[in-house]
Amino acid sequence: MIKLNPDTLIQPLRRGDVFITASISSTIEDKTLFLEGIKVLEEWGLVYQHNYNHQNPWGYLAGTDEQRFKELHPKEQTDLIAFTRGGWGAARLLERKQPWRPGWMVGYSDITSVLLSRLSAGFDGGVHGPLISSLSKEPEWSKERLKSLLFGYSIPDLHGTSWVK
Repeated sequence: MIKLNPDTLIQPLRRGDVFITASISSTIEDKTLFLEGIKVLEEWGLVYQHNYNHQNPWGYLAGTDEQRFKELHPKEQTDLIAFTRGGWGAARLLERKQPWRPGWMVGYSDITSVLLSRLSAGFDGGVHGPLISSLSKEPEWSKERLKSLLFGYSIPDLHGTSWVK
């Protein structure tokens, strides 16, 4: 059973909170989509702290393991880390001890291993949601749902039709 550490529980985001991006998996393929994703978060009132160091490819990865580890664990505390891309490589970073800190993290694909590792260490705030490079292409309902989750607003139940009959 996972037990959250009460000392690490995070608060909802507010306008003016800071976010950074982190490339801990594959390289960014479309810089335009990356910048459009940043714009979405800025339109929500978040402030982008430029840490753009995502152009140091190492094979198919966004950097060496050490470079990507430093992006996952920046020196300065931040309110939100928005992952740029999934793919492969994030799990390699989990072979080391993780100095987790409170804060929000959003991503999916192989980022899921990072979110679950953090949760198993007692930290909340991990959202299996859009990557910064795909955020601008999400449907409006999806963006609003993510915004509501991050900012502590109520979230309506999901409804849909099963493809299984």
